[in-house]
Amino acid sequence: MITANTHVRVRFAETDAMGVVYHANYLHWFEVARVHLMDSINLPYIDLANQGIHLPVIESHVNYKSPARFDDKVNITAVIKETPTLRIKIHYEVTCKNNLLCTGYTTHVFINEKGLPIKPPKHFIDSLRKLFDEKKEK
Repeated sequence: MITANTHVRVRFAETDAMGVVYHANYLHWFEVARVHLMDSINLPYIDLANQGIHLPVIESHVNYKSPARFDDKVNITAVIKETPTLRIKIHYEVTCKNNLLCTGYTTHVFINEKGLPIKPPKHFIDSLRKLFDEKKEK
């Protein structure tokens, strides 16, 4: 597994009339964690975009457990559990003070600038395989 953690401080604008984080904002946090994960393994999203490769979300799922509120400091863990093929699935866990707020995942497909599905770049797959191999050796 390849894992990265990042933090977000809940902004007032992210809460709803009940004073809790509006449900769709967790997907924004998933994106923050996803971009951070890619940066942390030296495969920045921007590099893929500059090569004309995009990773649109084709599936998302969130399982809500407990609400976050304004000014909470939440931790988002993003995990890649397996080497991608044409798709990549990233799992997430959002916590606050060791309290589980939600779990979920997003699935992405690699596409070119014309919107057509493509295989991930060789260097991308090679880098991920190397990271998975290093984790197995530990």
